[in-house]
Amino acid sequence: DGTLTEPNYSAIIEMVAQTDGHLIAAGGISELDQLLRLAELGASGAVVGTAIYTGDIDLAEAVDALSQVGG
Repeated sequence: DGTLTEPNYSAIIEMVAQTDGHLIAAGGISELDQLLRLAELGASGAVVGTAIYTGDIDLAEAVDALSQVGG
C-alpha cells in the first residue's frame, strides 16, 4: 500500500477467475480510472489510502463514479 504506482491488473484478473468470493484490491491505486478499471475486472472493493490523503483521488467523486458502474 501507499506506492501510488499502478495496480497489478494481471494478478487481479487471475485471482478473480480463481475464486467465487469477494476480492479486495490493494496497493498502487493513485487515480480514479484505476478504481474504475478494477471494478470492471471484477474486484469487489479496493483499499485506497495514500491517494485520498494526497488528494489524488477525491473520495466523494470516487464513490459517485463507482456507484454509476455498480462498483
